[in-house]
Amino acid sequence: MATALARHRRLPAQEPTLRLIAFQLRHSWFCLPLAMARRVIPVVDELAQGLMLTQLNQENIPIMDVGDRVYCSAPLLPGPADPAPAVQKALSQSILVIESPRFGLLGLRIDGVPSLKRARQSAFSPVPATYLMMHHLRGINTLITLNETEPPLFLLEVDSLLP
Repeated sequence: MATALARHRRLPAQEPTLRLIAFQLRHSWFCLPLAMARRVIPVVDELAQGLMLTQLNQENIPIMDVGDRVYCSAPLLPGPADPAPAVQKALSQSILVIESPRFGLLGLRIDGVPSLKRARQSAFSPVPATYLMMHHLRGINTLITLNETEPPLFLLEVDSLLP
């Protein structure tokens, strides 16, 4: 028994991990701590586009087009591997309902369906301010690199996107 305990103590400490909900906005991947997420609602028609409100448990929840906020309303230019803007608008979208510490329940209009990820503490690194200025990005300052096969994730700071 003493040898098993000694072996256990010699093992390196596990690196802390954070559970994330990852989603795509235009060409890049973003994420939020999973603890903020409350529900994912598929967008079935364009009613939510015009009204920008949805209901959850008889509570009206404002919907933010987070892509426009992050990209500072910069126009999306199609690239060689990118679908045309009209085709991209037709791709599936979802509303990710989150609990913002500052604003309460808020719906984020995102592209596609989000997925769950785990990130080690060592995967987090700051995003250079020059990169953010060059690409007209706001609401982010952390990059998460999971591994070589998955695209990097920008950690979204929702509260900084609203006045």
